[in-house]
Amino acid sequence: MPISAINHYNVMVSDLERSVEFYAEVLGLDPGDRPPFSTHGAWLYLGEQPILHLSTSRKATSQKSDAFDHIAFTASDVAAFRAKLAQRGVKFDEFAVPDRELHQLFFRDPDGVEIELQFAGEDARAARAAGAKVDSSRGRNT
Repeated sequence: MPISAINHYNVMVSDLERSVEFYAEVLGLDPGDRPPFSTHGAWLYLGEQPILHLSTSRKATSQKSDAFDHIAFTASDVAAFRAKLAQRGVKFDEFAVPDRELHQLFFRDPDGVEIELQFAGEDARAARAAGAKVDSSRGRNT
């Protein structure tokens, strides 16, 4: 009974409307139908899949972990993402992946969740040709 895919991830947010707008505008996720739970929240879709659940309240638990580091998405058009992030004043880092035809862009959502966008093919080649830094670790566990 193997798993077959990531279904969704949930982010606790301090300002639901701000976060919905951020994920819709920056990542292009679509706000969509959400069951009528007793707590406030939103579901954002990639195509037909509600991949991001935003929550505004959850009971405290002693089982929380600070081990979660970031969420990564496959993307295209690195130049458009750079422009969109710059236009919104979102700081980002970017790196070419050593020994791979991959380019990574890292930034944070309004609540500090780190997001990685990973680009391949022509995007990665163009970034490297333009002098992208090559860094295998960014001082982190990858």
